[in-house]
Amino acid sequence: MLSFVTRAAPNYTELMGDSHSENRLDSWKAIARHLDRSVRTVRRWEQLEGLPVHRHRHQAQASVFAYASELDAWRAERAEAPSPDRSGASSASAASDADAEPGHTVGGRAPAKATTAIAVLPFTYTGPDPAQAWVSEGFTEAMISGFSKLASLRVTSRTSSAGFKGSTQDSGSIARALGVSHLLEGAVVGDGKRLRIAVRLIDPTRDDHLWSRQFSGAMDEVFDIQERIARAVVAALQLRLAPEEDRALSQRSIEDVAAWRRVVQAREAAYRWRPDALERARVLLTEALALVGENAVLCAAMGRVLLQFREAGLDTDERFLNEAAEWTRRAMAADPHHLETHTLTGWLAYARGDLATAIDELQAVVDVDHDHPDAMGLLINCLLLTGQENRARPIIEHLMAVDPLTPLTRCMPGFVDALEGQFQSAVEPYREMLDRDPANPVARLFNTWVLFAAGRDDEALAVAGGFDAAVLESTPAILTRRFAAAHLGTVEQVPLPKPVRAVVETSEMFARLAAEAWAMAGNGERTAHWLRLAAARGFANWPYLDQHSAFLGAVADHPEVQAVSAEVKRRWQAFQPASA
Repeated sequence: MLSFVTRAAPNYTELMGDSHSENRLDSWKAIARHLDRSVRTVRRWEQLEGLPVHRHRHQAQASVFAYASELDAWRAERAEAPSPDRSGASSASAASDADAEPGHTVGGRAPAKATTAIAVLPFTYTGPDPAQAWVSEGFTEAMISGFSKLASLRVTSRTSSAGFKGSTQDSGSIARALGVSHLLEGAVVGDGKRLRIAVRLIDPTRDDHLWSRQFSGAMDEVFDIQERIARAVVAALQLRLAPEEDRALSQRSIEDVAAWRRVVQAREAAYRWRPDALERARVLLTEALALVGENAVLCAAMGRVLLQFREAGLDTDERFLNEAAEWTRRAMAADPHHLETHTLTGWLAYARGDLATAIDELQAVVDVDHDHPDAMGLLINCLLLTGQENRARPIIEHLMAVDPLTPLTRCMPGFVDALEGQFQSAVEPYREMLDRDPANPVARLFNTWVLFAAGRDDEALAVAGGFDAAVLESTPAILTRRFAAAHLGTVEQVPLPKPVRAVVETSEMFARLAAEAWAMAGNGERTAHWLRLAAARGFANWPYLDQHSAFLGAVADHPEVQAVSAEVKRRWQAFQPASA
């Protein structure tokens, strides 16, 4: 059992503590004297190894202070930690970097492929004011985001780790489920003015902690604390960082705590994908922008929320695309190189059917934020829709390691198999998606489609009949019934209901599946209509259309289908390497 997760909540005043004025050191010189080192060395330790130094804010010239008890605890833990292996460095380099962070890259060497995997379990919150619980969510996100940019460390996605919030499972079981070698857990106590965070790094093989620390400070020091925790974990894991990775741990896109709170709360709201929650996210982000002005993170977050309305089929009005485009422009004006700017640009390009731009932008994100599950997922989708299966497969493999428990991730191997005509091997991944999320109507649609494609008609009909009453009139449910009716020879010869049609027309995926349902029914004209819309939304996988689809062969001789096929082939060829 993870004792840190399941133990009784620590006493608030015990963690927050009383005044430490009796052991406070109020300058770099005092800190250096206490540690018997030079000022230069202790400042390097603070930057690279998490030496617990605090800063006064909102003064003309910021000053530092530290508590002797915290410095002594930090020094004791550092003395107990095993020495990093520096055998790969020259003796001169090792000597000149003697005080540097354990594992820190010397001389700009490229980081190695990730050999350590960690999951950040949801930080818990205890304190007098439940309204401050958002801080624990913010710390969890900050740790995952920071570690995701380190090539030598693979970090599990927030979505997969979130399933273990409050779990009583032992650390070994959690680690095996997530495929990691280490777990990080934390408890946050705060009252809106001061914070104290207790953090433990767990070795699941021993079900015990390798390292534990407490960090504290004023609320306006929260970003310093986040960085100190991240650097302390990097040091404990003895990771070697490239210079750009080291800089990334210090970079902060938002410095205002009140704005950061709104960003955290907006993200939590957006995860729910409901109209009221998305509207709440827009309000929070608007408030954050009023506090800090134009900011790439805030502008990009606003653009993504607008696109979510369309992605979820909540509102297909073109105004959401137009507004998202304006927020993309503003994000680029604020910081054209920010990863969030690239992410939004990629999503907007995808929504407009410009998959070439989407691929370039999303690849730029993944090149830096190696474990970004959303960017990887959409990049994979864009690559598969353009017939680049070979390029997509290694990314799928990495996404499966980073995000192992998300249902949509589980079906990715099935999608690539299906697009290559391997429908029997595609069945199991799609079944796993449905088993993990049986109430998801899209998962049921996918299963029906792949079972019919694999010739397992009785199974397909059984799955198609399993929708909950609450979603019977949803777009996925209606398209699923079209597949079943096409198989039974009873397909309706009437257009889709107007609201459903509007959703299908804005989605490459739904338009493509609608085309295959009509092809199954032998209707070439309607097949061509929906294929044309799918192509307009980015579909360019001509080999699937021409050779692998289990349905489209029935209408392949229809002149309109042939015309669409010729256009898709032209688009597909544009994505092929020059040597192909």
